Amino acid sequence: MPGRHQVRVKRLRLTEPSERVSAVLLGVIVVAATTVALTWVFYIPILEAPDETVHFEYSAALYGAGGLIGPRDGNRFTVPAGRPFPNPTYFEDQSAVAVIAEKPAQKAPAAYGSSAYYAAVDKGAPAPTTATQFVDPPLVRYYPFGYYLLDAALMGVTALVTSSPVALFFAARAVSAALLAISLVLTYMLLRRLRCGRALALTLTGVIGLFPMSSMMSSSVQSDSLSFTLATLALLAALELRSRPHDLRWITVLGVALGLLLVTKVHFFAVVTTAILAMLLTQRLDARDARRWPLETALVVLPSAVMESIQVWTQWGAPALISAGQLGELPNYRTALTGGPGAVASYIAHITSFTFLDHTFGREFGSFWGVFGWVDTPLVLGSPVVTVVVWLLISGLSIGLLACTLVRVVQINLRLLRVARRGRVRRALRIAFSNPVVMSYFLLGAFLFTVEGYPGIQGRYYFPLLPAVFWVALKYAPRALPGKFGPALFRMQVAGLIVYTVAGAVFAFPTLAARYYANGRDLVPVARESLASDPQTGRYEITQVRLPEATLGVGRLAPDRFGVVGWAIDQAAASPAKTVFIDIDGQPFQEAVFGDDSPDAVSALGSARYAGCGFDAILDTTRLTRGPHQLTVRVVSADGLRLYAPGPTTEFVVGESVGPGAT
Repeated sequence: MPGRHQVRVKRLRLTEPSERVSAVLLGVIVVAATTVALTWVFYIPILEAPDETVHFEYSAALYGAGGLIGPRDGNRFTVPAGRPFPNPTYFEDQSAVAVIAEKPAQKAPAAYGSSAYYAAVDKGAPAPTTATQFVDPPLVRYYPFGYYLLDAALMGVTALVTSSPVALFFAARAVSAALLAISLVLTYMLLRRLRCGRALALTLTGVIGLFPMSSMMSSSVQSDSLSFTLATLALLAALELRSRPHDLRWITVLGVALGLLLVTKVHFFAVVTTAILAMLLTQRLDARDARRWPLETALVVLPSAVMESIQVWTQWGAPALISAGQLGELPNYRTALTGGPGAVASYIAHITSFTFLDHTFGREFGSFWGVFGWVDTPLVLGSPVVTVVVWLLISGLSIGLLACTLVRVVQINLRLLRVARRGRVRRALRIAFSNPVVMSYFLLGAFLFTVEGYPGIQGRYYFPLLPAVFWVALKYAPRALPGKFGPALFRMQVAGLIVYTVAGAVFAFPTLAARYYANGRDLVPVARESLASDPQTGRYEITQVRLPEATLGVGRLAPDRFGVVGWAIDQAAASPAKTVFIDIDGQPFQEAVFGDDSPDAVSALGSARYAGCGFDAILDTTRLTRGPHQLTVRVVSADGLRLYAPGPTTEFVVGESVGPGAT
């Protein structure tokens, strides 16, 4: 019609940043992610990261010995005189790991994190010659030495400038944060080789760097941080060789990365190596290219052979950790096979359903998206209600992505089958294995499926292949959908990941503060001698006592410590008590830390006003004689003026040690 014009509106696209701008943005992302991880290093109480106790024992043992050790060494070496030594058992005692790990109501010791606290820990550290407990750490027989030797070396460098055992511990943690910085640079390069634009590569690098699980893993002593770095480097080298198959520099990088990965995490070495070798072999077969294969094979294989020789030497002479018969029965395979077809079908149905539920609703799901510490601190996004809604949305999306991924796998395999039927089998195989990043993720998923339930799979097991996890979700799965649905799913995921990562990075700190640093952790300033005696019995309940333990998992109390946990109220005032004192054999002993969360009190008394009347104390029993003793609790009135009479006694035995988990 006259006077009217058609206007075509093009969809707005973000302009790709230049290489220089991308380099600056990448630097900002790396600095931001590393800063957050370093903040976590000091924010998480000592040895409260997942399984950190046994990992730190390994690192500290190598540091103390000044090099590699093996199970055959036993306790035949000592820490050199004058070398500052971060004794893990002593740290467990000082940070109250046995009291608070896996017990969300229990908090960090009073004044934890202050300079006075760290100074007191340093001052009381035992002399190295008495630190004989972990010259034979348990993980020496489980894990190869790669990460722990690096950790020990950095502790040794730190010891050149400080004699503080606490500083050595935090230096050991900081290694993981430094590795995160390297891994993020490699991640960006890897994503660019996967044909992601600069904007998308930067976005995903930022998401991976600030993802709550990344901050947790990159602030603790554990070997997955080095596995992340080495796996990413190996996959990057493989993608470079996909376009330049005879580049000796990248072949050398690949060989070194795989060799170091072999002595860091064996199953990640197996997964990544299988995916990469499948790509290289099918590529050569399709091209009928056999040039320089002896030299190139040697460059790839030789570093792994050397590293494995060193690992075998460290284990030489030690008895087998697990027999072949035990290994075959770990996930109950043998029982199912001997039961006939029905038992096999039942087993497959059980493990499939269990894996699905664990992956979408259970422990694996939660620990991937944000459950910290000893899997006892779920991320709270502002409020529990909001968190539940967000996690339900993520769970639903995860189910959809799983379905899309399976559909896409079927689509691709059908197309490859058609190519193979046309007589181009080599080309079909080359295409099938052309992306080692995707293949590594699928192989890891298959491996974890075969061992599902032994041990319980956690989301953090995917950390070394996090770029592959997100790439499959964003670029692989959506292609199963027709038309505009695939791009829409891609954009929705990118936006969702950005929002969740930023929210997770922000709300992680209030979550950790509520878990470990509740108000009232300092000793209440009450002078016992100024209190008036009250003949009434104070109202309290001891909910748990902790005796010295010997356990591979959660921390233990030292042999000369005794822990007591409970709650106390001022019944006359119908309010929480001011604080409590611990008496032993009728004599004053010490004040407890008061003000912990106390869900047991709320449940017993039926009122939320008692939510903060918990107490805990770790008693130094070196002042007591060996044998039985009587413990009583003296409750201080809410106004801080009266000391109620002692209630029922609790007997404990000095010098008694019991098995794991005893109370």
